Amino acid sequence: MPSYRRNMCLPILFCLLLAALLGGCALPLGPKPSPKPPQPSPAGPCVVLALPSTGQLAAIGGKITKGARLAQSEMALKGQKMRLQMIDSGAPDWLQKLDALPAECVVVGGPLQGRVFAQARTSHNLDKRAFFAFVPSLEQQDEGVRAWRFFPSPQDQVDALVNFISDGMHIQTYGAFYPADMYGTRMVGLLEQKLAARNLVLQKAAYNPGDRASWDSALASLFQAGGENGNTGLRTAFEALFLPDSWRNMQLLSPSLQRKGGNRLMLLGTALWEQGLSGKTVPQAHRYALAVFPGAWNPMQAPKALRAPGVDLWVALGYDFARFGASLNLYARPDSKEVSAAARRASRMLWGMAPISWDEAGIAHQKLYVFKVTASGMKPANPSDMQLSRTNAQPAPEAESQPLVDDASREASLPPEGQEAPASLPQPGQSTHESLPQPMPTQPVPAPQALPQGVMTPQHVPPTPVSAPIMRSSPRPSYKLSLPDPQ
Repeated sequence: MPSYRRNMCLPILFCLLLAALLGGCALPLGPKPSPKPPQPSPAGPCVVLALPSTGQLAAIGGKITKGARLAQSEMALKGQKMRLQMIDSGAPDWLQKLDALPAECVVVGGPLQGRVFAQARTSHNLDKRAFFAFVPSLEQQDEGVRAWRFFPSPQDQVDALVNFISDGMHIQTYGAFYPADMYGTRMVGLLEQKLAARNLVLQKAAYNPGDRASWDSALASLFQAGGENGNTGLRTAFEALFLPDSWRNMQLLSPSLQRKGGNRLMLLGTALWEQGLSGKTVPQAHRYALAVFPGAWNPMQAPKALRAPGVDLWVALGYDFARFGASLNLYARPDSKEVSAAARRASRMLWGMAPISWDEAGIAHQKLYVFKVTASGMKPANPSDMQLSRTNAQPAPEAESQPLVDDASREASLPPEGQEAPASLPQPGQSTHESLPQPMPTQPVPAPQALPQGVMTPQHVPPTPVSAPIMRSSPRPSYKLSLPDPQ
């Protein structure tokens, strides 16, 4: 091609290339700019509460909402804006209503029931928003990845007890006497794992919760025959006894414990005890001078806003979550690590209930309070006072051959089962004392030791679905209460 023609083509080619670029032709001329991060809303952070506002759980949802509104008003007085969006999780179309909310309403508190939470899980809503569920456990591999927990767990209960007994009272020897059902087996398994991490061994024995006449002989297997154990004044190889059963059954067990020298044992209950003790008087309270158990609501430790009459754990839960959700300062669903990091930052606040923290994996840990049993029900415990009570305990009388349940009078003197614990409407295959939903353990639970002949093993107890917990419709100040699926 002649040179003059080449010189004419160059400007033409340049113009064609420029036109292609202006017309949107994608050429690899450099990296694309990153999307603009979501901007804070002038109305402040948006916090969603997915709670039942109708049906038998409406009273509980109302208490949580009351606490959240209280926090919102308190923040407004300080010039801090926050939006609260309410979704009735009991409505059939609650997920559609959640989808219709603005994208910046990313922080969701709730739901209360495992069954309802499972709906959000299967609908992929967990990938769109940051859920902080009000349930004691999430399915394996979900917590800290797809959702987060804003509720104390069975592990939190065990941690509180061991920290109080071993670190506070310097007791290193443990026993467990537990019902051979799913709840008792699981709680003892968690305790055994906790103690194994400290190189401590758990002495244990199980009993058939349906055969009270066999409890005395099952308990005898834990107590050494003849003589006291060193200088402890005990006839056992342990100084603290874990009793994961209802308070009602504790009242039936305590006489046998006394006769066998258990009056100088530390007796460790679970949060089930709170159900039978809150607001009650305790006959023969001296039997339980060394009994302690964990709980999440301590009015004496609550901020001033939560010291009004009628405030309980449910109100504190809503109060805490509203302030926590606003402090997350999220306007879009980031990746899981960022949500967990935001949760760790937001947790540095003044808590109404026992404080919750989140580790690097996004797992929640609630530092529960420890309570003692008194004639008026329950009061906060401290290791020094409990150690003094233990020192002043009188030596146990000689063991008697009297059976644990020798007549019907002892049981007749107890209040009806329904008055002690909010565990009405028990599900099939579930003990009436078992009001905690069944958690999904993050590691295998050790199998129980061989049981005495005739004692029912956990395999004989029909499994209880995680999503089918039980509870009364009226709220009570017990964080560990599980919630029923409305029939």
